[in-house]
Amino acid sequence: MQITEYIVNRFRNSDNHRFLIGICGRAGAGKTTLLQKISDELTSACIQNVAYSGDWRFILDSTDRKEWLEEKWRSGMDAYLNAINQFGWWDFTEIFKDLAALQNEQAITITGAYNRLSGTKTAEISLGPIRHGIILYENCILGHLDTMKSFDTIVIVNTPDQLCLERVLRKDAHRRPVSDIATRYLMTTYSENIFLRALRTRFSARTVACDSDGQFSPFPEINEITHIPVPINVRKPNKLKKGTIFCDLDGTLVKHIAVPSESGDDIELLEGSIEKVREFRLKGYHVVLTTSRSQANIISVLAKLQTMGLEYDQILCDLPIGPRHLINDSKDQEVRAIAHPLTRNSGLKNVKIQ
Repeated sequence: MQITEYIVNRFRNSDNHRFLIGICGRAGAGKTTLLQKISDELTSACIQNVAYSGDWRFILDSTDRKEWLEEKWRSGMDAYLNAINQFGWWDFTEIFKDLAALQNEQAITITGAYNRLSGTKTAEISLGPIRHGIILYENCILGHLDTMKSFDTIVIVNTPDQLCLERVLRKDAHRRPVSDIATRYLMTTYSENIFLRALRTRFSARTVACDSDGQFSPFPEINEITHIPVPINVRKPNKLKKGTIFCDLDGTLVKHIAVPSESGDDIELLEGSIEKVREFRLKGYHVVLTTSRSQANIISVLAKLQTMGLEYDQILCDLPIGPRHLINDSKDQEVRAIAHPLTRNSGLKNVKIQ
């Protein structure tokens, strides 16, 4: 492969006895497959090498990472956006200790390493020592930017985004729902874009791109991520026995402000809002918030409500200002269209729904 020839030439023209190669690219780009091909060709050329996966040093296993992200979402939007940034998913301190040990002709052992197949931290890895040869380190994100100078060469696997997603879907379909796979792909792409931009602007002199077959290619295209998925609490249908409650937001749950801010910083919950909405949901009602606020600017408001402890099931935005009429059919003479008009800013504390 062209990329193997390139690496071998760089190694043989270098004074380093142990040459460090970083192989990066998007999830599904084919990094692991390419690493194995390079390793096989190096072995055939009688060049000693070891292959190191950054995933061995995941801080959390799959289950704990999902729960951690949900917890950060409940803490607010800023905490959530910081959590989905993959620079905090791997223990890069330990990764670079391992790589430094291999560069110093030492063997390494990792206990409790992450197992990609099971999603658990149950593997044990032993590598090295390597006397004179090449260390191949593969990860979506190689590390923090101040560590890039430690690499002799950085290889970016350039695979189109659509093909990457198709590969991830095929690989993980047996162990994750499609929605979870797509959600994680958007999250990882968001972080990978940050890393790829840095390589292109700051480390291009030591970076080379190739496709998953090892042939030289242009630098990967960076497609902006403008929508980040957030956790949604899904209630089982059999718990929705009572019906649906439509509840206005401003003036009913939170204090009415003539011109509310888009950030949600001016939100003030009215007395009894959290307790009453929680009571309704515990009784089995599906709570839908209604508001004239714009869908495009609601995310900060929802994050604020989340941190204040107000939970709900859905929200309807962009509703016109004016009266709202509830129209519903009756069943066996049961009235199923009920209204509870309130004085503005009086709150829900005296509303009684069985």
